[in-house]
Amino acid sequence: MKIIVCLLFLLPNFLCAEVIYEKLGFTDIEGREVVSLRIDGSIELNDEIIFDEALADINQNNYRVQFDSVILNSPGGLMYSAMQIGKSIRGNHLSTWVMPHDECSSACVLILQAGVCKMANGEVGIHRAKYEEDIPLEEIKNKVRYHEISMEDYLTDMDASPQIIWLFNSIPNWDMKYLGNTEKRNYGLFGATAEEMQYRLEIASKKFGQHKDDLLAKLSDRDYDIYPDATWESADYLYATPSCSEQLFLEDNMTDHVGIRIEPQPEDIFEIYEWDRGTFDENDNFISTEKIPHKVDHGYYYNFRYFAKGKEVTYKERVRLASPTTWGSEEDGIDYAENKTPGFLVSDDKTTITVTRTNPNDGFAFSAWTLTKEDSKGPVTIEIIFNDKVVQTFNYVIE
Repeated sequence: MKIIVCLLFLLPNFLCAEVIYEKLGFTDIEGREVVSLRIDGSIELNDEIIFDEALADINQNNYRVQFDSVILNSPGGLMYSAMQIGKSIRGNHLSTWVMPHDECSSACVLILQAGVCKMANGEVGIHRAKYEEDIPLEEIKNKVRYHEISMEDYLTDMDASPQIIWLFNSIPNWDMKYLGNTEKRNYGLFGATAEEMQYRLEIASKKFGQHKDDLLAKLSDRDYDIYPDATWESADYLYATPSCSEQLFLEDNMTDHVGIRIEPQPEDIFEIYEWDRGTFDENDNFISTEKIPHKVDHGYYYNFRYFAKGKEVTYKERVRLASPTTWGSEEDGIDYAENKTPGFLVSDDKTTITVTRTNPNDGFAFSAWTLTKEDSKGPVTIEIIFNDKVVQTFNYVIE
C-alpha cells in the first residue's frame, strides 16, 4: 500500500458581501474575542467556502460568536450552498437568528433550520425549489425528484418538523408561504434541538453544581418574566422567548450577553459531522463507494468535516488490510515497515499502519492510498482515532 503524499485543491479567493465576518473589538467574560457572523443577501455559489474559512478562523483563535448565533437576512439563493452552510452551522454547535424586521426565505430557511437553536423573530418564507438552468424535458422527472430527496434528507437530518418538509414540497416556487408566530413556535423555530439542549444541560449542571431541574426551572421563570413585554393581545406575544444563549446556558446570567464556557475543554473537542469515502475513476474524479478495484496504483480516499478548537488538530489514522503487505511512499523512496519514519508505525504482521497526523485546524481532512502488487483482495478498514478513542470508521472492500 502506498500513501498519496499530497493532493492539493487550488481554490480561487472570493470576495462576497453575503457572508459577513467581523471582529467587534471586545471580549466576553472568559476573555474570548467576540465576533459577528452574518449571511446578508442572496446565497451564491462559493458562499459555503467563505463561511467555512470564517469558521476556521473562529475555531483556530477560540473566538466567541456574538449571541452564539449566525444572523440571517436573506431572500434565499442556491440550495446546495445553503445546505453546506447549514451542515457547518450544525456541526459547529451554532444557533441561527432571524432578527425582527429581517427576512429568511426560500433556501435561507435551510440554513435557519440547521441552528442547534433557532430564533425566528423576523419573516420566514417557504416554497419549492427553483431551477435556473435549462433542463432537458426527458430529465425533468428525475431532476426534480433528486432535488426533493436531497432536501428531504437534509431537513430530516436537521430535525425539521414534517410540516416544514411538506411546505418545501408543496408551495409553488412562484408563491411564498410566510409562517405565523404560532406556526414558527410549533415547528421548533423558537428553541433548541433536544440533543443540543441535553448536551448543554449536562455540562451546565456539572459546571454550576446545580440540578438539571433547577436550571430548567430558571428558564421557565425567565420565560414568565419577559411575557409582560409581549401581551396575549399582541400577535407578537410568542416573541417572548428566552434567547438561544439563555436556552443553552451560554450566558453568565440570564440578562447579559457576556458568555461563559459551556463546552468541553478545547483539547478534548474533535467531532466529525460529515464524511465520505471512495475511489477514483480513470479521470481522477471522486467516486463515493466502498468498493476498490483490485488494480495496481488504483487509489482510494476518505475525507471528513470536523469541529475542533486550536491552531492545529492531531489525530491518528489506522489502516488495516486482510493480509500482510508493503507500506511505503514510492515518491520519497520510504519503507514505513522499517519503523524509522516519525509518525508512521507498521504492525509486526505488516497488515496495519498507524499514521499520526497534525494538520492546520481548517475543519476539513483528506487522505488517500494506492494499491500495490502486494495488496490482496479483501476488506480494508480505516479508523480515525482521537485521544485513544476511535471516532470514525471507514470500511472498504478490495475486489
